[in-house]
Amino acid sequence: MNFFIIFPYYLAWHYGRAFSNIGNIWKNYFIFIYNFFSIKTLLITLFSPWRRMGDEYREHSSLGDIAGTFVVNTLMRCVGAVMRLIIIIIGILVLLFSVVLGLAVLVIWLFLPAVLGYLVYFSFIGFLK
Repeated sequence: MNFFIIFPYYLAWHYGRAFSNIGNIWKNYFIFIYNFFSIKTLLITLFSPWRRMGDEYREHSSLGDIAGTFVVNTLMRCVGAVMRLIIIIIGILVLLFSVVLGLAVLVIWLFLPAVLGYLVYFSFIGFLK
């Protein structure tokens, strides 16, 4: 008897407050993943040298030293761009995975009361046999 009194309150909670809480949790995961992979910062610093590695140009250097420093600095910028692109791609893939997983959780959450009713119904049928 108490079940029929509580059930409308459960449905109101399930499709009201809990549904919005799941959305807020999902948003927090999305923001965390975005900040964890630092996607915006990596895009801004895409062509910076990898781990600030490189040579400095010295005064009174020969043409060979200048060319060598230029090659090393260019190579470090290319390595930095490749590494940052890899991390950005991984971050975007994790973001997409979290979107798919979040949508799956929301769809499952929509059908949970029906599953609950199904289980209660068949538990009573099994109990009466």
